[in-house]
Amino acid sequence: MTTTEHRRVNAITTGFDRVRRSLGPHQRMASDYDWKEPAWSSSYIAPIPEDLNRSRMDEFGYRRHELSRMAAGYDDIAMAGPFRLLTDEGTVILADICTRLDDAAVNNDYVVTRRLRNVESISPFVHDMLRDPAFLRLAGVIAGVPLLPHPIRDAGVQINYYNSTSAGREPEVAKWHVDGMNYVFTMTLTDHDQHDGGDYVYFQGHRADFELAKDEITTQGQHHPLVKTAPFRHAGDTMFTRGSFVYHAVTPVTKGHRTTFAVSLFCPELGHDDQNRFWHSAPDDGLLRTVRNWVELHRAVRDPGRYRRRHSSSPGWSAEDKRTGNTGPGRGTA
Repeated sequence: MTTTEHRRVNAITTGFDRVRRSLGPHQRMASDYDWKEPAWSSSYIAPIPEDLNRSRMDEFGYRRHELSRMAAGYDDIAMAGPFRLLTDEGTVILADICTRLDDAAVNNDYVVTRRLRNVESISPFVHDMLRDPAFLRLAGVIAGVPLLPHPIRDAGVQINYYNSTSAGREPEVAKWHVDGMNYVFTMTLTDHDQHDGGDYVYFQGHRADFELAKDEITTQGQHHPLVKTAPFRHAGDTMFTRGSFVYHAVTPVTKGHRTTFAVSLFCPELGHDDQNRFWHSAPDDGLLRTVRNWVELHRAVRDPGRYRRRHSSSPGWSAEDKRTGNTGPGRGTA
């Protein structure tokens, strides 16, 4: 088996396969999780990074007319990082929580082989983190837009588990895909020296270009000139990705294990540009849960002011944040 074959990652399926998966059983686990977690504290939030490495949407082939616009300018950040959302102490606690939830993860080869969704409904620590105004403000400063928890709770916070597998078993990966979510923060909870493989890779180009060359890109993988590897090195390293516009995947772990924590947030002011589609999440969550999530999303899109008032401890992000050094406006490749 060649290196290219060994590390090949396919793209997610579409069409009738999504419908078939949506109709199957969707087991919810972690009901017996009763560990008394440390209480969340704002002291676990990392400082706003002074020098943040960013890539803009035009570096991925997107034109100005394809971007959303706010009073402070265009929503044009494609990727950023690595940076820290949490301090070392906060990262250790979160990693411990995710380790304890490992057995509750669900196997599903639709996108990520093994993951646990809707973590905020399980972990008080994660629930309170996601509603801390200082945490949301940090995330908003990095993304360049004001952010709140996403109305689609099942996909809002996920833990992804990747372990090396024995010969003959399918490797644990994240298939090539774009997210329904626009604003995605992916934190590694594993030092890079704890695993071989398990690389977060992305296509530095327009999603339409990926779809035209999908077979070539998935075959060549990291050998393709437009496939880049995100520079995760240490537990706590985080990348921001415009998940619905940037195709990305995770390669097989060939030795050791890797755990990542993914948070997807929502900008009420740009809710009409949310990229979630019903059949994107239904294969993971089933039809009934997807309908409930879909109703919540459309309520937030129709009345963004009401949605923000429901989250009354909003982050206090303002257009000034986009104009000041808080957003680190330098360009570069993530």
